[in-house]
Amino acid sequence: MAASPAEHPNVLQSSFSQIDADTDANIPGWRRYVHLYTPLAAGVLVSLYDAQSAAPSYDFDNSGNRMILLVISAAIPTYLISSVVYPIHRPEPTPGQSVRFTRKNTIYRVGVLATYGRLYGTRFNILFFLADVALSFGADHLVGERPAGAEQRPSEFLVALLWVLGSQIVSLVIPYNTPVIGFVIGAIDRTLWRTAYVALMDDVIGVLTRPHVDTFWGKATLILVQTFTMVSIVYLVVARRKRMHEERIKAQVAKEPEPSSQVQA
Repeated sequence: MAASPAEHPNVLQSSFSQIDADTDANIPGWRRYVHLYTPLAAGVLVSLYDAQSAAPSYDFDNSGNRMILLVISAAIPTYLISSVVYPIHRPEPTPGQSVRFTRKNTIYRVGVLATYGRLYGTRFNILFFLADVALSFGADHLVGERPAGAEQRPSEFLVALLWVLGSQIVSLVIPYNTPVIGFVIGAIDRTLWRTAYVALMDDVIGVLTRPHVDTFWGKATLILVQTFTMVSIVYLVVARRKRMHEERIKAQVAKEPEPSSQVQA
């Protein structure tokens, strides 16, 4: 006589898990990730809205503030538009789906690390970049990376931020008596800052791709993260335009001939 499902709860649970996984897989990607796409698109559109950045007398500071206010006012509409197509009853993620974005593929981590220095306009240095990638994997053991399938922390960024704070305190306590100590402390501090940046990207992507829209705080967190994403895009675009504008001004000044000095009698 065949055993009933009640006698084997694990079998019954596995069946429901398979149904949930199949249901989530059948949801189109544009619906699952709509809360990720819409703030990115909104941030880019707002950045392209101001087309006067080529003017020599362009006020970048006022432009950035104006666009950021526009983004903040568009936060709620962006959330509402996304909520129209986002699946309401989405299954809980499997252990494999709960893995952080930069841990799903090494290329993702390398790509995120490559954007860190570029955000501030620093030039790419292959040797420093390779060192950052290698130290990033070492920082996993230092910070305490949790393996796939284990219960994940609510926020990896906050954990990494505590390590950054600890590094700052240590750098104040330990004097830089020798170049070796200064180099080691500087390398650790540099690695922890990049670890915090990668963790921030993981947290942001995690909230936007797996939002908890069934609770009030989950919705509030989603709106805040979407707003943060849009404001960040606008800030980075305006900062990039400002740097390019300053470089053009410097190039024009360098090309101008110096006035010839006249000898007065």
